[in-house]
Amino acid sequence: MKISIKKRLTIFILLLLLSNLLIISFFVLKGIERNQVKNYEQLLKDDSKTVNLFIREKYALSNVDSFEKFYISNSRVLCVELSRLLNLYTALYDNKGNRISIAANYLDKEETQLPELVKTALDNQIAYQQVGYLIYYVAPVYDFDKQIGVVMIEYDIKKDRIFFEEIRKLLITVGLASIIITFFLSTFYLLHHVKKILRLRKSVKAIEKGDYTSLFKVTSKDELGELSQGIEVMANKIKRNIRDIESEKNKLEDTLGKLQRLEMKQKEFIGNITHEFKTPITIIKAQLDLMTLYDDDQNMVKNSKEIALKELNRLNSMVENILYLSSVEQYDYKLKDEAFRIDIAINEVLDKMKGKASKFGITIESFVEEAIVWMDRDSVIQILINLIDNGIKYNVINGKIIVSGYADKSNYVIDIEDTGIGVPDEHKNSIFEPFYTIDKNRSKAFSGTGLGLALVKKLLEKQNGFISLVGSDKSTIFKVQIPIYQEDTNL
Repeated sequence: MKISIKKRLTIFILLLLLSNLLIISFFVLKGIERNQVKNYEQLLKDDSKTVNLFIREKYALSNVDSFEKFYISNSRVLCVELSRLLNLYTALYDNKGNRISIAANYLDKEETQLPELVKTALDNQIAYQQVGYLIYYVAPVYDFDKQIGVVMIEYDIKKDRIFFEEIRKLLITVGLASIIITFFLSTFYLLHHVKKILRLRKSVKAIEKGDYTSLFKVTSKDELGELSQGIEVMANKIKRNIRDIESEKNKLEDTLGKLQRLEMKQKEFIGNITHEFKTPITIIKAQLDLMTLYDDDQNMVKNSKEIALKELNRLNSMVENILYLSSVEQYDYKLKDEAFRIDIAINEVLDKMKGKASKFGITIESFVEEAIVWMDRDSVIQILINLIDNGIKYNVINGKIIVSGYADKSNYVIDIEDTGIGVPDEHKNSIFEPFYTIDKNRSKAFSGTGLGLALVKKLLEKQNGFISLVGSDKSTIFKVQIPIYQEDTNL
């Protein structure tokens, strides 16, 4: 069921006023009640002290030796005088809880039996109990050393209760009157604004139907006036956006075509991943089966372990490259550009890779000029390692890798040449695509995955660098260009 804003505001105001009345009444009445209780508790406490002082004073004026005997024998007189003094009904009890006297003017009155209260007072404690409009207050009576009895004082709180009820009725009457007056005033004020809101809603409905001229304007200098201006601005923007949407239709169609091509490329990428993962996994599984079947043939087990470990390392390298390439391509990959000596970085990488090259009888020569470049140092290290590692894997036994570096205008050029198997011309434009290999059979022999060069290209593109392939089918030269550091590079 739909409830209009007008009804909601009306109900809200009514509930708000009622809740205020209830809260105020509750705390006012509780305060009055607590104050009344506090007053009669203090009054009765003072009266109990007065009783003890009065009895001691009377004993001091008498000729009786025993205080307790005086208390019991003169209890009637004491009770009458105490009732007159306090103007309250009083009764005296001995130390056994027996009533020994009652005020004369209350002899015909039926006394409420409150044995538990008297028993409490005999334990040297003060207690009281309310019965209707009467408070029965009991307190110990002492001689100069010990308790000799109990006094009961009856206090009538009827006047207090009548006052409390009158205040409660007054609060209800005044509260209801204030609610009615406030309700009508606030409703009149709010409904004036509600009418403006309803008109603004009509303006929104008109915009929904495509009518941008029948708009209601609120001229008041408040939030509703700002909302009216906002609706007008929104209508104008919608008109402009519709025109822009129509003009962008062809661009969206072109984008859709690009997305479809990207989707096909993604499917091809996933297919390549599946194919590339399947081969090492199949080999590892086969070697594990061989080790299980011929576990007594130590040479077989050793050979199978070496093959499985080689394929496992290849698979691990492939996964790392795929994750690295995916993060560079699809996410806001964080690169920390800085100025550093490129010749030092190149020599650092060469020192790391010489050990691996020497295993295959490959020598590395370098001719590197000193220069400062502006790039992410870690990614440059990654690029150099990938290119030199390729030069080792696809080289010939006792081959060479020649690394040269020199400045060329605003770029630093690094040439990495190897004496390996080379790259035919028909493959030069595709060699940087993910999973692309020149010869599937030949690439497997060299443990290639077709990911390293794709990663190198992406890292360079993100940092204004460039890589190209030169050379013939007898040798390979990768030419890398990276920006040289300028004074205003990091501004």
